[in-house]
Amino acid sequence: MNKNRVLISIVMMLGLSACSLPRLVKNDPTATPKPSQITSLPTRQAEPTAAEPTATVPAIPTDISTEAFLPVIPADLVGSVSVGESLLSETFDQNGLWNTSNEAEYSSELVDGVYRMNLNTANWMVWSASNNVASDNIIMDLDTELISGSVENNHGMICRYLDDENFYMLTIGNDGWVEIMKIYQGELTSLFGRFVDAQIDPVRNHLQGFCIGDRIILYVNGESVAKVHDGDLVSGDVGLAIGSYEEPQVSIGFDNFFVYEAEGDFTTSLTPEPVEEEALFPDLVSDWKESYSDNFDTPDQGNWTVFNESGLVSEWRNGRFAFDFSESMITATSPTNDLDLNDVIVQVEVYRVGDVLENDMGLVCRYQDQDNYYSLSFGTDNYVSINKYVAGTWTPLFNEFADADLSAEYHKVAISCIGTELSLYIDEQLMARVNDSDFSTGDVGIISGTYEEVPVVLEFDNFLVYTPK
Repeated sequence: MNKNRVLISIVMMLGLSACSLPRLVKNDPTATPKPSQITSLPTRQAEPTAAEPTATVPAIPTDISTEAFLPVIPADLVGSVSVGESLLSETFDQNGLWNTSNEAEYSSELVDGVYRMNLNTANWMVWSASNNVASDNIIMDLDTELISGSVENNHGMICRYLDDENFYMLTIGNDGWVEIMKIYQGELTSLFGRFVDAQIDPVRNHLQGFCIGDRIILYVNGESVAKVHDGDLVSGDVGLAIGSYEEPQVSIGFDNFFVYEAEGDFTTSLTPEPVEEEALFPDLVSDWKESYSDNFDTPDQGNWTVFNESGLVSEWRNGRFAFDFSESMITATSPTNDLDLNDVIVQVEVYRVGDVLENDMGLVCRYQDQDNYYSLSFGTDNYVSINKYVAGTWTPLFNEFADADLSAEYHKVAISCIGTELSLYIDEQLMARVNDSDFSTGDVGIISGTYEEVPVVLEFDNFLVYTPK
């Protein structure tokens, strides 16, 4: 199932002051970011995946004592995070702190000790900040319930709220979708998005969010479901959020919203590194040597992974390595199966055959196996991505629409994986750069895939690998 993201980027904020008025900004219906999670195509030798258990979630408690409650630190954070001072204890039993309203598009109300936020408009999002927290590192606990409306919704918590153009959102949908989003300088970026159906109940859920250092982590019903690194926002308020997709009506109940100071050594491990316009393509002549090449002129040469599936066939064709996709939302990774490299630069020429611009093509490095590697890719719809695939789970490191026209049928693509720095070049122009240290060595290869539109045909040529001299 594909989550077609049509939530608006800057929408509306519910003010907390009695005199404040909501601001409404409608979305641009043509701005539809692609999902950051695409399903990995199993190889012919893939083993069947065991069914995951369905989460069992109790009804939302309404009598939690604000004095007695302390958040439980998940096992994977025990020893690195501890509970500090209480910053907010909200059981929604009294009027006054949270705004209530009754508009045509949305409303909010307190009902029997539960704060309800309601939407009556498709593709909207509403959020409400507390105006009571201004902290760097926090732990948030929240109970939520789908009161009525579509399970395809979006709701949860916000942290590091500075204003309505700068904050993080940690959200779920009752259809199993989880997402971490960033609104930074008025632009929305999805930092993480995927379906985790087994962890999310279709009605009631307990959410726990950690905003610590440069880490944003979301747990649902005691299970870790999303984590990202981002250093753009370091402090701010907390709050609640609700969103709709194509079905306009959704009503979410929020209860037992507790926020504590998080204590620990939260040294920033990720330094944001903006792409510099003057960044130059690496000097291959002076610093690098060619270590591997394949011009794909000889069919079946080498040990490349090939596919012959119902949704994908790959083959040598007209002196190129071709991938023919007939199924949406799949990704094919084809390593050389011959190399194990540390620092490396990889180049390839890629051709789009056909009219579908929403596609995915690029290169991989530090490839351990089909469930562990880095992917650096783009689509001819201008979408640029750097992702890591760890133990079968995608984590986006960079996902943005480039300020460039990549719609041409031919491109020269290159990646550099040097130390912890991963860079993607298209036609010798730097498009994305991140730092990550999960993998330090591995194979290299080709990656290609589809989103919603098919058929997609991609052909690769002149694959070159460079290592330091």
